[in-house]
Amino acid sequence: MSKLDFQREFDEALEAWRQRHHIRDEDVILLCLELFRIHQDHWDAIRRQDFPPFQEFRDTVLKLAETAAQIQRQASPLIAELRRYQGGRQFVPPTVTTIVLAVLLALITGLLVGKVLL
Repeated sequence: MSKLDFQREFDEALEAWRQRHHIRDEDVILLCLELFRIHQDHWDAIRRQDFPPFQEFRDTVLKLAETAAQIQRQASPLIAELRRYQGGRQFVPPTVTTIVLAVLLALITGLLVGKVLL
């Protein structure tokens, strides 16, 4: 149905309602109803502006899916290469000897600094 068909049906329902409740032509409720129609037409126009047509939305989603697939194709070789690469030298934990020497040097340095400055 087009908007005109809805309008005609609404007018018919409104006329039946007016006759059933004996509403006169100059009744205030009809002015409220007209104001509501203006409000509804205004928001219908805004909704039509804000929402893109379905085909445009569909095209955008298809482009997004195509771009995501292309990125995935380009990223796959990079990920494979990064997994293959060891990252240079592997971490070698310090030995007990290195730790003991570092602690001794820190103690000697602390004693010398304390004697010289105090």
